[in-house]
Order: sequence, then C-alpha cells, then structure tokens
Amino acid sequence: MVGGMQAIGQQWWSGDPTQRYWMELVNVDSWGSELVAPDEARHALMYDVAIGDVVFHWVGKNNPRRRPSGMYGASVVAGTLQYGAGEWLGRPANTIELTGYTAFDPPLLLTALRSHQGQIFDLVAKLQERERQTLHFPFQKHPTAGLKPNQRYLSKLPAELLDIVPELRPDSDWGGFEDPVIAPPIDPTIPEFRRRYSGICMDPELRRAIEMAAVEQASAHYVAQGYEVSDVGLTHSYDLLVTRNDEIRHVEVKGSQSAIFKIQLTRNEVVHADVFENTDLVLVSEIQWERLADGSIKTGAGIMDVIPRWTPSVENLKPLTYEYFLD
Repeated sequence: MVGGMQAIGQQWWSGDPTQRYWMELVNVDSWGSELVAPDEARHALMYDVAIGDVVFHWVGKNNPRRRPSGMYGASVVAGTLQYGAGEWLGRPANTIELTGYTAFDPPLLLTALRSHQGQIFDLVAKLQERERQTLHFPFQKHPTAGLKPNQRYLSKLPAELLDIVPELRPDSDWGGFEDPVIAPPIDPTIPEFRRRYSGICMDPELRRAIEMAAVEQASAHYVAQGYEVSDVGLTHSYDLLVTRNDEIRHVEVKGSQSAIFKIQLTRNEVVHADVFENTDLVLVSEIQWERLADGSIKTGAGIMDVIPRWTPSVENLKPLTYEYFLD
C-alpha cells in the first residue's frame, strides 16, 4: 500500500520485461514531463508503472488547440510514483516523472492508425483468449466509426502493437537503447525525496525552458523599475546583474511549473548570497507551458515573488551531498 490506494496486483503483463509500454490520453497543452492522476481506483494503473517504461502520449480530440486526435510523442519513465505530489483539477494527485520526450514527426493520427485496425482487433481477440484478464487496452471498437481511443487517462499498450504499427518505434528507440528497451540510466546522486517537490524536472528541455522563462520574467521586472539588466548566469554565482545609477544588485532566480515550496541552491549560490548584501531572490512559480507538435516548449507567465536583500538562513538549509576528503 502506498498513500491511500493499493496497486491492482498481478496483471497479464506482470513478470514480462518486454511489456513496458503505456498510453496516456491528454486533452491539455502540456505533456511529456510527468504522469499525473488522483489517487483513485480508476487510476490504479499508475502504481504499475516502473522506471524505464515507455509512455506514449495520445492527444484527444477535445484539446484546446484542436489538434487532430493522435499519438504525438513518447517519453521514458524516470522516477517512482510520488503520492500527492501534484494537482488534478484542484485536487491532490499522484505523479510520476518522465524524461527523454521524443516528438513523432509527423504525429501518428487516428486516421492513419485505422489503416491497421483489422490487425489491432485481431490482437485484442488473441490477448483476451490467452490472458483471460482485463487488458486495459488503449483502444476500442466503435460499431460505426471503427477504432477509437478508450476514454481513460492511462492504458496498457501491448508490445505486440509495436509490431503491427512500426511507426510507434522510432529508429533511435528513445535514446539509443537496444530492443527490448532497457531502463535508462538514472543519476544515483539524486535522492528520491528531491523529486517530491516542485523544482526538480527530469526533462532537460522543459527544465531549460522553465529556467529561461523565469529569468526573462525577472529581467522584465527590473527593467520596469528602471534598472539595466545583464544575464550573467553562465559566468557568475547568480543569474542577473542589475544596476541603477550607483546601485548594484545581484539577483538569484528560481522557476518552476508548479508551486514552489523548496529550492535547490549550490554551495556557491549560498556563499555569494551570504557575503553580498544586495542579493535578491526571485521566485517564479506556476509558469505556464505547452508542448508544441514538433516537441518544442512554449512558455508563458508565472507568479513572481521578489525577496530583496536575501540571505539564506542556516536553519532552512539542508545538505543533500557532502564532499569527503580521504586520509
């Protein structure tokens, strides 16, 4: 038992390392960085997702940008389920970190997938006869329209479907892993608890986009106050150098696509803020973002808090790693 709900238990795919594929159905503009669903029985499949699994992202017809219904990309699972770490329609929700998002170019649309529907329905019949269990299959047979996606958030996509629809398996196999896909390497220096709060993002492209959006919003704030702003994050222990007449301020910027309860600080960031009196901390939370059809990230505004003359308090600092010198 994890949190408030128990995993479904023994499934038809249990113990088979090749059955490592899932399909997420979304009707929003953001996908590919995490799975998120409330801790309810109808979302119990979240507990069966394992590190190294592959998640396909199906964008439903009711998405706000009116994209055609279809498969727009795939990601690799990078973390374990985090109970209550996210939000679903204003309610606490479980999350699972994803990484390595690969956009399908072009997307595999429902109209193209229907060209395989005879083989797909045959596969379903064979699996039902063999397994004698609920398949949790991503698609259903509509009496008039033919193949349609099931209206559930997360489904189990059988490995056999990739043989029927080769477009689902790109040549790179999401990072160059051999077939069957093995678990991607996970940085062992990242403690599990660091994935339980906003600010840690396993998708490098999304992380860069969020960081840039936060710096841009902070820069605009200081420009509006009459400061000259220089982005020095690549060469200094802070992000922005802002000046106005004889006044000099150093600005540390932290951004997140969610609410910010904790932040990551390097040793140099802590030391610098401690010794330079005019250091501001700018927090930009709940940055809006969407995944475009080509896999790139478009960001919007977030909620900004400015803490002037900030000094990290010792009681609020918690060491995550130590440097140890051998005798």
